[in-house]
Amino acid sequence: MNILLLSPPSISAANVIRDGPYGCWCQGKRVAGAQVPPYPLLLMGSLLEQQGYSVRVIDAHAQDIDLKKLSEIIKEFRVVVINSSVMTFYEDEIILKLLKQANRNLVTIVTGAQPTFMSEATLGSESVDFIVRREPEFVLRDLIKGIAAQNSDWESLKGIGYKDAQRFYINDFYPLITNLDELPFVNWDLLPVTKRYFNPIVKRKPYVVDLTSRGCYANCNFCMSPSFYGNKIRTRSAENILEGFRRHIKAGFKEVYLRDEMFTSFKERNYLICETMLKEKMDLTWICSSRADTVDKSMLKLMKKAGCHTIKFGVESGVQKILDSMNKGITLQEIEETFKLCKEVGIRTHAHLMVGNPGENWDTLKQTIRFVKKISPTTATFGMFTPYPGTKIFEEISKKYPQIREGFKLATKDLHIFSFFTETICELNQKELSRAVTKMHRWFYWRPLYIASWLGRVRDLNDFRKIIKAAFNIMDFSFRGE
Repeated sequence: MNILLLSPPSISAANVIRDGPYGCWCQGKRVAGAQVPPYPLLLMGSLLEQQGYSVRVIDAHAQDIDLKKLSEIIKEFRVVVINSSVMTFYEDEIILKLLKQANRNLVTIVTGAQPTFMSEATLGSESVDFIVRREPEFVLRDLIKGIAAQNSDWESLKGIGYKDAQRFYINDFYPLITNLDELPFVNWDLLPVTKRYFNPIVKRKPYVVDLTSRGCYANCNFCMSPSFYGNKIRTRSAENILEGFRRHIKAGFKEVYLRDEMFTSFKERNYLICETMLKEKMDLTWICSSRADTVDKSMLKLMKKAGCHTIKFGVESGVQKILDSMNKGITLQEIEETFKLCKEVGIRTHAHLMVGNPGENWDTLKQTIRFVKKISPTTATFGMFTPYPGTKIFEEISKKYPQIREGFKLATKDLHIFSFFTETICELNQKELSRAVTKMHRWFYWRPLYIASWLGRVRDLNDFRKIIKAAFNIMDFSFRGE
């Protein structure tokens, strides 16, 4: 049975980034035109390949495959799997419908945040046959086995949803994977275009994406992670991670982008990883994400020696009252101290921030930009706060505005740019919120000293080209907002 794992082309947006378990996290020039390989699809594909199935992974954006070409390719397959988010499903169901028209026998399976948190709405689409909720790997493996056997044994499988002419069937969740070492190493040969991915924060190419843990111990009310991962944190072992790194190096990759939400939380494990990388002289640089209250100077120094050059932090706001209202569980002082330490040890930083947070107004935005300039991250992004299904803030808003549940139709092109119920929790209207996103980028990036600092980092022609390409995307977005 031929199986296609598809990151589909977008009808309305460029470089839609689908490397997260939820199905999507951003798109367009706001993130400097960054592109990231679809890691979740590759992981699912690698597991199915181990089970003996014929598997192909397509990233339509990276491989320049449009809908017309995809409609021809799909005729070769029995099953197509899409990792869909609440941000992309509006387009994904249109694309799946076109694929079903091209191949009448096609079975469609949707994984990700959309089917997890909007199960009935997803199954309500005529283009969707099955949904896989929460962690997809083992659920998908068992579902594919049932489909291949052409019997109904799959009907009782945990973690799936399906339908017939009368009703929807949504089964209980599949148990979370306790030991992440049971997951396979990704077969990157399934995606033969890894060298094409542009990412301005990546220092060396080709690069790959990897994941060493799942879940987050924080309880931020805007984040889908607690619900998606059942409020549990699990991690791969140090030796399993190191073996993965060795495989990356052997395959010719120079850098790894770790997509854990809380990589630095596992201090004992990470000390062992870094010390082993140094002992074995691994030629591998890396990027990770962190909370500002989970690192100290000794850890940062060791990470730097072991190849870490950039850490991404969720700063969200420069106003303590707003952070508290979001259950962020962190202080501005802790954020400031951590960015200072990173600068001292020579690690670059990226600050994720949001516009339209609870209680937001023009004054709080000005306070935020002053704070961001004070902590001086290497790069920053400002996105629209959006109440996503699966979050506590979504539940709170739905009590007052139940219509948010009835049709969560956020178009991909509007992701992090236009307001969707955001104005219900802050003091800014839709036009002001959209204007604020571009204005914040201008405030941060259009500073002579900041521009000079980036030009000072140029070491060769490749550096210059990368900086110019990223700068063009950011500058264009900061004026046009798209």
